[in-house]
Amino acid sequence: MDTLRGLSMLLVILHHSTQIVAAPYENAGDVPAVIEPFLYLSSFLAPFRMPMLMFLSGLLIAGSLQRPAGQYVWGKLRRILWPIIVWTFVYNLALLAGGGSLPGMPWEWAFWNTYLWFMQFVLVYYLVALLTKWIPAWVFVLIGLVGAFALEWLGSAGLFAEDSLLQRLFYLMPFFFLGAFIERFWAQFVAAINVPVAIALTAIPLALGLISGAVPGGLWYEPLAAIPGLFGILALARVSVYIPDARWLKPVRFVGQFSLIYYTVHYPAYAAVYNVVERLGIDSPGIVLPVVFLITLAVATGFALIGRRMPFSLLFELPRRFGRAKTA
Repeated sequence: MDTLRGLSMLLVILHHSTQIVAAPYENAGDVPAVIEPFLYLSSFLAPFRMPMLMFLSGLLIAGSLQRPAGQYVWGKLRRILWPIIVWTFVYNLALLAGGGSLPGMPWEWAFWNTYLWFMQFVLVYYLVALLTKWIPAWVFVLIGLVGAFALEWLGSAGLFAEDSLLQRLFYLMPFFFLGAFIERFWAQFVAAINVPVAIALTAIPLALGLISGAVPGGLWYEPLAAIPGLFGILALARVSVYIPDARWLKPVRFVGQFSLIYYTVHYPAYAAVYNVVERLGIDSPGIVLPVVFLITLAVATGFALIGRRMPFSLLFELPRRFGRAKTA
C-alpha cells in the first residue's frame, strides 16, 4: 500500500509541476518537444492517479470502523479537517502574497475551489463510510457511478455545470468504496486471481491509459472511464502484491507513509519554486521542469521529516487530547 500510495503521490507532484511549466506554452499554442512526453504521461495516467489514491484510502476503512463512532469521527476531523483549515489559510495568504485579492470576510475565502478538494472528498467519504456498518460498501460504489453519469447527462443537457466538484465527488466515490469492499474480502480476492490472470488483467489499465493519452486533454473524470478504471485498479492492486520489498523502493514507501504531508505541502511549494525560477530568468522548460519537481519534492520531504514533531505537527493534525488529564 505504501509503495502504490507513494508512487501515486509522486505522479501527482510531477503532474502539477508539468502543468505550471507547460501552461504558458499551451496558452500560446506552441508546446516545446521536451514537455510533450510529460503532458502525455499526465493524460495517460489521468484515469488512475487520483482514483488509485482514493482506492487506497478506502482500504483503511475496516480497521478504523472498529473504533467507537466518536473516536472514529474525531480522528478524521483532527487528521483531515484540521489540515484542510490550516492549509486553506496558507493557500489564501499565498494568493495575497502573489498580488491577488480575497473577499472581505474569512468565511468567504476560497475553500472548495482549491487543491485541497481531494482531502475534502476523503473526509466526506470517511464520514459516509460509517453507514457501511449497516449498508454494504458496494451500494456506495453503485451510488457513485449513478451520480456521476446522472450529473454528466445533466451537464450535457445544459442543466448542470460540467466538470463541477460535485460531479468529481461522485466520480471518485466508487473507487474509495471499492477499496472498502475489497479490503473485507482481500484474502478471497487474492486467492481467486492467480498470477497469470492478474498479469493479463493489467491489459485493462494499459488500454485505458493509451486511450486517455490519445484523447486531447486526457480522460479526466469521465464517467465512461470509471468502469474500466475500477477493473484496472483491481488488476493493479492484485499485481502490486508482487512488488518486492526492496531497499531502493524505501524512498517511495516513505512518500506513501507521509502522503498527507506531501499533498498539503507540494502545491504552495511548487508554485513558490516556479515563481522564484521565473524571477531568476530561467526559461528553458527542460531545466525548469526538473528543478521545480525536485525542489518541491525536497521541500515536502523536509516537512515530512519534521511534521510529526511539535510544534510542526500542528500544521498537519491536532493532538488527540488537549492538556493533561487531571489527577485527584
